[in-house]
Amino acid sequence: MTDTTITTAGQHFRDGVPAFLDQVRSAGFVVMRREELAGLVGDADLAELRGAFEDLPVDNQVDGVDVYRERRYGRLRVDVDGDAVSLEVLPNAVFRQDSIPLWKGRNRIFEPVSEEVLLSPAIRALVGFDARMATAAGGTTSWRVGVHLVRVVARVGADGLPTPEGRHRDGHSFVGLHLMGREGVTGGVSTIHPDDGSAKVTTTLLQPLDSVFFDDNMITHEVSPVVPEGASGVRDMLQIDFNPMV
Repeated sequence: MTDTTITTAGQHFRDGVPAFLDQVRSAGFVVMRREELAGLVGDADLAELRGAFEDLPVDNQVDGVDVYRERRYGRLRVDVDGDAVSLEVLPNAVFRQDSIPLWKGRNRIFEPVSEEVLLSPAIRALVGFDARMATAAGGTTSWRVGVHLVRVVARVGADGLPTPEGRHRDGHSFVGLHLMGREGVTGGVSTIHPDDGSAKVTTTLLQPLDSVFFDDNMITHEVSPVVPEGASGVRDMLQIDFNPMV
């Protein structure tokens, strides 16, 4: 196990977390565009993380589901103390989502994210930012965090399905979704359904670092299929889920 401590980069984000937090508290989610997160992750660090998506094994846990994707999964313990965020790599483990009927009762085992990638500058920055959001919104300071690198592949005759489970909750306390890239596809429209009965919100993540952060207890969500523009295309997503350490 490795421990590292980081401070979320830049005055912008010490100011930005409370600004984004207002919408999370009121609506249950916030959509953040790449320009709003400018300075959080440097170009070279982002390029390094995006490169990790070229080394994902096929997700063999989707048997019987008409979807093709590639995936890795890693786990961290994350502790928040003001602006400081400490990360400790946890052993890999099975992944459960019993809140989703499609996956209920299944122990899903994914190939691990390497420690090098889990502690890379871009992951540390994004996990640190999301962790501070989760702590500010939920009050918990120690989190068990799942880090998912997911590539959805769209091919001629087989659209990519980012959410084969349909409209759902993820079964976590908070979730950060960060687009890493999309090449050769259209579609992939995210729809967010607030529990308070207010109008649904649709958005499409288009640029690397376009992001959504949400309180999983306040919304449900889904993403429409991605359709290849040519022979094939991909949509790469970094998903970070937060649950209190117990």
